[in-house]
Amino acid sequence: MGILDEMKEVGDLIKKAGDIELYRRINKLEGEVIDLSRDKRRAEEKVEELERALRFKGDSKFKEPFYYLEGDKTPYCPVCWEDEHKAVHAVYRNTHNAIQYWDCPNCDAKFSAHGMPTHY
Repeated sequence: MGILDEMKEVGDLIKKAGDIELYRRINKLEGEVIDLSRDKRRAEEKVEELERALRFKGDSKFKEPFYYLEGDKTPYCPVCWEDEHKAVHAVYRNTHNAIQYWDCPNCDAKFSAHGMPTHY
């Protein structure tokens, strides 16, 4: 049984006992516990996001104009990574006169590179 269930049971017992003021306080505490639980979940999600970014930072290599992960042939957008620490794959558009053109689906940045490596 979780803390919220416990608080509801205590609240129900207090309500049956007829102590309205104590019942209001229990309800207020229940709301605060819900807020704390929500804040805890947000903090856990932020930690997960930061851990992913840290792993990407440690595993990625910069080869102008992109970032690459070993074994991943698709480059990552340097704008998204350097601005927001988001690892977003660039999308290959085409090749013209030996120049490859790439777009970022997240930030809409456009890239061109001559003689880009076909893999990292």
